[in-house]
Amino acid sequence: MELTAGSTARSRAITGLIVGYFAVLAYATIANDPLAATLAEVGFGSIAIAVGTMLYGHRSAARSALTVAAGCLIAGGVSAFAVVLTRSVAVNALSSLLVFLGIACYGSAVWRSR
Repeated sequence: MELTAGSTARSRAITGLIVGYFAVLAYATIANDPLAATLAEVGFGSIAIAVGTMLYGHRSAARSALTVAAGCLIAGGVSAFAVVLTRSVAVNALSSLLVFLGIACYGSAVWRSR
């Protein structure tokens, strides 16, 4: 099973998003800036959707761990946008749980492909 990101440009873009997310998150935490925290949440959702979409393109079967990982990451990303709109603690927890589950399924897919 091939689990690479595809193009180098796509990998660099996702890496840039992740680095940018952590930089904005660090600033938001240190400065206690609500606008930066909102931007970090939007970044979190964007990264989850981007990675989920990438994984969906690399799945080998409709019922695979990569399909579940992609679905969870995309749903977690969409939920992150809902957090920005609603400021709901429950939706925030759901978003984090879905992204965590997506990462776990991806790890499972990588582990099984060995």
